[in-house]
Amino acid sequence: MEARTINPLHLTSFTILSPTNSPLYVHSFTGPQDELRHYHLSHAAVDVIEERIVMTSTPNKPAESYLGLLFCMEDMAFYGFQTTTKLRMVLSIALVDAMVKDADIVAIFRSIHNLLLTISTNPFLSLPSTFHAKQSIEHVENQQPVISNNDERINNSKIPESRMFAFGPEDIKNDWLKNSQKFNKGIERIGEMLNGRA
Repeated sequence: MEARTINPLHLTSFTILSPTNSPLYVHSFTGPQDELRHYHLSHAAVDVIEERIVMTSTPNKPAESYLGLLFCMEDMAFYGFQTTTKLRMVLSIALVDAMVKDADIVAIFRSIHNLLLTISTNPFLSLPSTFHAKQSIEHVENQQPVISNNDERINNSKIPESRMFAFGPEDIKNDWLKNSQKFNKGIERIGEMLNGRA
């Protein structure tokens, strides 16, 4: 019985785009000199992602998170993924003669998404210098009390509308991920494992 050889996936780049399609994170597995080239190629996937989302979603059924193979260009294949918060991820791998399974690509996206969630929900995360808390609303002084059935006066304090520390994906700044050592090391580690160097 002959042993099966596993061909490693050769990752070339990984990009995270905000819901407004601005770049939040670009990583080139082939070296920092290719980062701009990979950014432009993965940004070309935005139109395909938008089209795929429109075609696969209805008001009752949101689009699937894994968007599949978006396109092939030069010597790379580009795959897309959208999180529930509408962050878009684009992964490119080198085209090889081996068959690439969707389950493998989904596993990569899920592990990167898990890493992103771990980093962004860490309560001990050192906040970057670009983080600025929003002003909380002031207490309402002259609020009229509510009178109950037994003539008790009940003051209902106004529910604050401020989301002081609640940030959505549109509030994420690109330097938050770029300056996160844990996120960068995690991405590098995933790349090394899949490229057969780990």
